Amino acid sequence: MEPRLSVRVGVTWAGRDLASLWPVVDELEAGGWDSLWLPDLAPIGGIAPLPVLAAVAGRTARLKLGTNALVLSAGNPVTAARELAAVDALSGGRLLPTAALGLQRARERQAMGVPREERAARLEEAVAVVRALWTGEPVTHEGRFWSFSDLRLSPRPARPRLELWLGARTDVGLRRVGRIADGWLASADGPDRVRAGIATIRTAAAEAGRTIDEDHYGATIHAVREPDGISPGHGRLLELQKDVAPEDHVGHGLDGVRRLLERFLAVGATKFVLVPHARDVPTWLRELREVVDPLEAAGAPVPSSSGAA
Repeated sequence: MEPRLSVRVGVTWAGRDLASLWPVVDELEAGGWDSLWLPDLAPIGGIAPLPVLAAVAGRTARLKLGTNALVLSAGNPVTAARELAAVDALSGGRLLPTAALGLQRARERQAMGVPREERAARLEEAVAVVRALWTGEPVTHEGRFWSFSDLRLSPRPARPRLELWLGARTDVGLRRVGRIADGWLASADGPDRVRAGIATIRTAAAEAGRTIDEDHYGATIHAVREPDGISPGHGRLLELQKDVAPEDHVGHGLDGVRRLLERFLAVGATKFVLVPHARDVPTWLRELREVVDPLEAAGAPVPSSSGAA
């Protein structure tokens, strides 16, 4: 029998009215969804993900909690390590942290005080600091942007080793995933680009003497229920992705979402974050289970390159 990888599907909520979050959270918890993901878009609007995920942790018992994606280059990594560890401990080990370079727009960089040319270096140093602090051992760090002595994190994450995924689109960013991350969550990329991205990450990981698990590749997909179901804010974000055909990351109706998920599965992605576009999101989530349940139950075949990163 062909070995299978676990397929998991979560949902990103990107609303701005916090009151509308709770019906979505309750549907995700009751409906068997894998995870809730929150974006980190402080300079252009949106909620602060980590405080809200802490609140969601207290309301749920099984739902995993993801960041899609935390802009580590914009803040202090000691603070980020503490807050992420606290959410993981509070939730009993349900946190799925994903970080990204972010700060693509000039006004974002201006708001956060980060020059464009420093973004990558800040991200890599922040990842190193966060990982070191998560061990619970005393850490002394002398870096380009942050320095401190004999600092110990408490509480630690609930799990002995909390994984950290990265988002990336450029070749440099994909190679960074291979060098320092535990997985990749693609955003605004189609199946062909995801296939090529996975190959780049595997090569970079091998060059760094590392391996990344075959089921640690994911993709973000927009799931649209009604033709006019995309909010103006999301519409503007989608319009920015001019190098990706809409049909490669936007699924319309159940059949469109199913076909798109199957295309991504065929190139090696097994973790998915759906962005639900609908006037009634909880109802759309219940309908989407018709697509998600069979895929999660069937899993995906282990690719022939497994273990040969």
